[in-house]
Amino acid sequence: MKRLLSILLFAAVILPLRAQQVDNVSFTLRGDSLAITYSLDRQADICVRVAVGKGRYTEPLKGLQGDVGKGVKPGENLTITAFRLPEIRGVDSADLSFLVEVDDGALIVYVDSLSFRMMPVEGGSFTMGCTHPRGEHHTYADELPTHKVTVNTFYMGQYEVTQALWVAVMGENPSKWVGNDSLPVEQVSWNAVQIFIARLSQITGYRFRLPTEAEWEYASRGGVRTHGTPYPGVRSQMWETCWYGGNAGGHSHPVGQLKPNELGLYDMGGNVMEWCSDWMQPYTAAPQNCPQGPRNGDNRILRGGCFNSPTWGCSVFERSWYLPEYGYSYFGFRLVLDNIESEN
Repeated sequence: MKRLLSILLFAAVILPLRAQQVDNVSFTLRGDSLAITYSLDRQADICVRVAVGKGRYTEPLKGLQGDVGKGVKPGENLTITAFRLPEIRGVDSADLSFLVEVDDGALIVYVDSLSFRMMPVEGGSFTMGCTHPRGEHHTYADELPTHKVTVNTFYMGQYEVTQALWVAVMGENPSKWVGNDSLPVEQVSWNAVQIFIARLSQITGYRFRLPTEAEWEYASRGGVRTHGTPYPGVRSQMWETCWYGGNAGGHSHPVGQLKPNELGLYDMGGNVMEWCSDWMQPYTAAPQNCPQGPRNGDNRILRGGCFNSPTWGCSVFERSWYLPEYGYSYFGFRLVLDNIESEN
């Protein structure tokens, strides 16, 4: 294991939750005519989903007019209207609920009453490895040499896998830090994660997996939307996006409380380290296309740093690794999908 024993503790800093973009949603249904009003605090692409009774929300509705679709400007009492929507025809308004949300292209996956979001990551090429050596006092040999890597398009979990989702699939909670279902699951080994992924895939019909190390770094950097910063999504202060030794208070935090990176991915730096699929191996300077890592090895890769890490431990290029049969209170993971078409 690398650098996990050189973890630092700092005083905690209390940070506010990220503001909600969509608020004050209400609707009226008169005959075949639907009117939805809502508030929006920043310009965004907007979509609407509907659920009947206690059922699941549909895919984004079509045939809507008004403040919906691309580039909706912020404001109060924004209005969306529709006429003769097939999804709500003949349904009592008391049985309907509408979800107005930012249309970020996410796939929503359901497990019983729970849902989680898989965010699109457009494929591309990037320079992998330590790309910010100047001013960094902790550049390690295993982060070099830098090399060009190309990855295909994939979907990545918006959040680290939560304790709620783990319990829904596995029936028990192995975590040390408990008390909130939105905390990331931890104390999970790489091997245990493979069992979880197999069960989740069977339940949902999607073929989930762990990200490769290259996919993880590409997504952490912001993919094609990257701003080229050494920490995920950080253009001002690191504590705006990362739970690390300087603000976490020595424990994990519920997912999604801080700001996301450029792809809408939360907690890519800090909170818990995230297992990747690869066995550990040194870098080479040769360009690579969709690298999978070696076929065998002793240790599996972990990325992203954790709640006790120093600043450099949460960088987009920092690497750690450990034996796949062990899990600690700062080991977690997030999911990846290649294909969003369910096999069910």
